[in-house]
Amino acid sequence: MTKFVRTLMAICLCVMSSALCMGQNVKIYDTSNSGLIDNDLWAVVVDHNGNKWLGTIKYGLVKFDGDTFTVFNKENSAIKGDCVTTLFVDSKGNLWAEYSRPEEGIVMYDGKVWTTFTAASMGVESIDVRDIRETPDGTIWFAFPNKAMIYNDGAWSTMKIPADNILCMDVREDGSIAVGCSTQLLIYSNGKWKKYTEKNSELQLSTIRGLKFRPDGALMIGYGGGFGGGGLSVLSSNFKVWTHYNKSNSQIPDHMIRDIEYDGKNYWMASNNGLVKKDGVDISAVFFREGMFANVISDIALEGKILWIATQFGLVRYEP
Repeated sequence: MTKFVRTLMAICLCVMSSALCMGQNVKIYDTSNSGLIDNDLWAVVVDHNGNKWLGTIKYGLVKFDGDTFTVFNKENSAIKGDCVTTLFVDSKGNLWAEYSRPEEGIVMYDGKVWTTFTAASMGVESIDVRDIRETPDGTIWFAFPNKAMIYNDGAWSTMKIPADNILCMDVREDGSIAVGCSTQLLIYSNGKWKKYTEKNSELQLSTIRGLKFRPDGALMIGYGGGFGGGGLSVLSSNFKVWTHYNKSNSQIPDHMIRDIEYDGKNYWMASNNGLVKKDGVDISAVFFREGMFANVISDIALEGKILWIATQFGLVRYEP
């Protein structure tokens, strides 16, 4: 082994060691040390009472009150499907959850009463929710594969979106809408849709997994990763200036970014290889287990300064 290789390995080990997050500020709940029913979690949100709600693909919806894990499924609740992958808590504190397999539907839970919406009651052929957002006026937006279903004051309406296979969306305070698809980015502004592709813009990859409007109006774009490029791009508030972060120019650990959350100071992102932190200047990674790609993260929820993280190895409580 050459001196150069030994030095390079030492540097890599130091970097990995410094990024591995161990200590009292991290706790991992899994099937071996808690009442969690499954380690493979797909979604997490925190309601106004501090309850953590988890989506699984085999066991329905799980509630964690800080002490006890409680399962809601087709046997004991309005959740009539085993698969729950999309969750949201609105400004009023209502929990929204989409379920499927064997039945499909959307439920709203106000802490006491479950309200169920079926395809028939919504006026659609089937229910397939990819993302849920809320506008400043309290309107709830549901991203379907090729349209948005909008819920306001108990009534449903539809907004056509010129795209197929929508994966995520976000709504800015001025009414601008960003939609991420498997083939492009769409932005609705001033009454018009504009398509951004790898050919007509600086879009780094056609598959968009995560979107987040910043308080200054700029758009954060998380890519699908895979064998291509990706990572994170930031598009200015006037939708003209691009800034890109990837493995070649930053400490981003993976090109897959599937969720973006903001705690008022830092942005936190879910990737296939760890939790990604972006402050005003730098990007860094946080790992909870040793091993390459042993830190696949599905979703992030904020509870004050605490991050609750849904992973393939359980629920992580992380206090930076």
